[in-house]
Amino acid sequence: MKITFYIIALMLLTLSCSSDDDAQQDSEPTLNATWSLVNVSGGFAGVDDDFESGIITWHFNNESSEITVTNNDTSNAIHSGYASGTYSYEVLTTSNETSVVIDNTDLRIISLTTNQLILDEGMISDGFQYTFSR
Repeated sequence: MKITFYIIALMLLTLSCSSDDDAQQDSEPTLNATWSLVNVSGGFAGVDDDFESGIITWHFNNESSEITVTNNDTSNAIHSGYASGTYSYEVLTTSNETSVVIDNTDLRIISLTTNQLILDEGMISDGFQYTFSR
């Protein structure tokens, strides 16, 4: 009786595994995506504005090294990032940090995960910090 139980248990365990369990997960964070700007903070005026996801989007295209910004913000926000349009960009990496340079503006990557991106213009220039989500 015990042998039958073990055989059935082994068969169930074997059948419960599937080939898609071993499929490679794309969990490597990348800029190459469409990101929604959800917060802008900082600047000389002390801005801290939240935006609904999808109102302002930045689509990074690694192949063409261009960002397409769609800014549909109609609020009275002091600063909502870049105006709608297409901008060239490049990614610069040093031993200390990684930055995105958009039309000669250096934005340091503070955080890049699969669901969040934080870019910072820096304290020296009284810059803004941009928080994005996917």
